[in-house]
Amino acid sequence: MRKLQAWGGAAALLAALLLGGCARQDTVTATPEQAATPTPEVTAESTPEPAVGLSTNPLTGLDDADYTGKRPVAVMLRTLDGAQPQWGIASADVLIEGVTEGNTAGLMALFADVDRISKVGPVGPGRDLFLQAALPLNAMPVSIDKNVYAANLLNTLAYQDLDGYHVGKTAFAFDQGRQDAGYREENCWYTTGELIRNGAASYGTALEGSNTPLFRFGAREEVAPENRSGMSLTVTFSKSDSEQLNYNTGTGLYEKLNADGSPMTDADNGQQAAFTNVFVLYASSGIKDDGYTRQYDMTGGTGLYLHGGAWEQISWSKEDATGPFSLTAADGTPLTVAPGKSFIAIWGGYYGQALRLTAADGSEQTLPEKPALLASGVTDEAAAAAEAALSNAQKLIDAQAAIDQANASLAEAQTELQDAQAALDADSENADLLAARDAAQAKIDELNQTIADNQAYLDANAPQPEATEAPAE
Repeated sequence: MRKLQAWGGAAALLAALLLGGCARQDTVTATPEQAATPTPEVTAESTPEPAVGLSTNPLTGLDDADYTGKRPVAVMLRTLDGAQPQWGIASADVLIEGVTEGNTAGLMALFADVDRISKVGPVGPGRDLFLQAALPLNAMPVSIDKNVYAANLLNTLAYQDLDGYHVGKTAFAFDQGRQDAGYREENCWYTTGELIRNGAASYGTALEGSNTPLFRFGAREEVAPENRSGMSLTVTFSKSDSEQLNYNTGTGLYEKLNADGSPMTDADNGQQAAFTNVFVLYASSGIKDDGYTRQYDMTGGTGLYLHGGAWEQISWSKEDATGPFSLTAADGTPLTVAPGKSFIAIWGGYYGQALRLTAADGSEQTLPEKPALLASGVTDEAAAAAEAALSNAQKLIDAQAAIDQANASLAEAQTELQDAQAALDADSENADLLAARDAAQAKIDELNQTIADNQAYLDANAPQPEATEAPAE
């Protein structure tokens, strides 16, 4: 048994290294309740400072309020099992999704006005991938804990964030009713516009300041029904996380589904998350130096833009972590994005990821080639081999466990057979006792067959020790 555990451990380690598959994507090492008195990590004001302030919504391009002097807010959300439904996902102006560790995509919600945040959460840990989308907007990042790469980026730029690990209940609250309903503690922490203001004030950081538009917003031609080539998009982030956005011709919005196929519904207002614009930004990927965090080339690539039930190929670029997204159409001209809410998927196209886009008639669209891997990336062949090694090792472990369990049950089954036979010997004409004896014998036969079948599998598939040459005489 010890050998089988070693084989399983080795295969699991190999797969974790190759696939970046560590289940730490949303791990929180402390909760706001455990946090100490707020201690700012950095004291300088956030950078960069865009030069132009906007009166229209900088994230949607809608003229629905005056946004002059209002910094956006970027809240990290938890996404692992048990986190749904999240608060605030339907009221957010933008959702950005991408895998940072493991097999489940992380999620960031962007809000143009802190005072319009009713409730958002469960709040998750900060990641540098999402910061690269938030910082160019002069947004206030909000999270509970963060990994070393996110911390290093913020510290390098002297950019103040709001982290529940440090600021605690000054900026975050606990939903006791949610925990009473069976949710884990880490999936019950949330924040509000008022709490975010309290947290920022504790650092002496202003939520007033310049903002900059996310995209080049403008009017677009209406898509004719016969040209609706992009009606249903499936983004597969991993074999266990495949999400869909479907175009609703009645509302003109793409409605988002969870990985299990259920509507992505806001726990705060009960509405389904829906978007005017959907983007898939292709980004070459690899693995960072810790062996499991995803690395992306965020300087640019190709991508997809969906609007009005149609799609087009685009290109995107970004100068650095503080540089905004620049989008161009296939002909090289600046892309005009329709005013409205947006969903952005950052997609590496590595092993286990896929895209599927269908038109109104159900025909599958031919999409751009997936991005090339970075030097630290793992080829599909190597990843498949690691996955197969893990699967085979698990089968060996399962076979040994089945043998152990059958052996443990065998003694009790034999005692039951002896008792049944003794009762039958005392009353040989009793049909019920005869049936009980036969059932006890059948149970023993089944256990012995389980032992034989699994032992045969072990004998045929267990790794053989490498032969060693005899020492020369």
